[in-house]
Amino acid sequence: MRIVPIVLLTLSACRAQSDQSKVEAVLKQMERAEQTGDFNAYQSLWTREKAAELEGMRAYARARPEVRYRVIKTFVRGDQAVLLAEGASNSFPVMTLRKEGGEWRIQDQVWRNTAPEPNSVYAFLPPEPGAFARAGSRWDQVAPGMDASNAARLGWQLKAIFDDSYLYIRIESNAALPAPGSTIATSPTRWPVLKITTSDAGEFVLFDAVNIGDQATFDASGKANSHRAYASYTIRLEQKDREIFTTSADLHPNPLIEVTGSAYDIRIPLAAMGIMDSRATRITVGDAQWPKSVFVSIAAQRYRR
Repeated sequence: MRIVPIVLLTLSACRAQSDQSKVEAVLKQMERAEQTGDFNAYQSLWTREKAAELEGMRAYARARPEVRYRVIKTFVRGDQAVLLAEGASNSFPVMTLRKEGGEWRIQDQVWRNTAPEPNSVYAFLPPEPGAFARAGSRWDQVAPGMDASNAARLGWQLKAIFDDSYLYIRIESNAALPAPGSTIATSPTRWPVLKITTSDAGEFVLFDAVNIGDQATFDASGKANSHRAYASYTIRLEQKDREIFTTSADLHPNPLIEVTGSAYDIRIPLAAMGIMDSRATRITVGDAQWPKSVFVSIAAQRYRR
């Protein structure tokens, strides 16, 4: 009777390994298509909508036999995957893929000039909601980091809690915050850069600004004829001046960022910080004013069901 779970676990591991190999095979196929200048082969590696967008690049396709890619890390979850790779001359493609018709296809690709942090895959493809979120994200049951008078003076309050999957941080502003993507003239940022200290993964710095994005509209000839400034909520997690990941909620929703009313909610996957088992973890969150916090420093609550 005890053999069945072991067999299922083994089959699951084999399936994951098989998908990982298939995802990495897409990178090799892309390498070969670029080396030979085979645009049809290159285009076939992308999802249907992206392949259509690439058609305008056909005229620029040429053989580049010097192209080489090396896998840094691959992460597969269900029908989605993230692949970090290294190219030539300090070029690093970060690819997201999904299954389409049973085959892995490239959904998006961005280029970096610095090597990505391997654990960033857990932010590009974050886990399912943790226990705190599944229970309804009861922030009213999470203790605030400052007393009411200090929060009123500074214009913001800080709360933090973590579960098996995420560190959740809530910044509560005294005034309503603009929704991501909404039109704004100036950034409403009033809170400081945050510092996250963990008992088993070291210290991190979290930049949590509200930036101003620019959206252009175009006339029939393709010339920009107007611009709109919009709210872009961006978080960047660093450790020892090295970026772990950066992500934004702006014209598109983001599973790691939510803004409702005066609450700015941030989710940081624990795995992105290198924490794979939260049971013995201790986490402190405060403002990043060294050598010690000036405004607030709180021990993040551990969520208990």
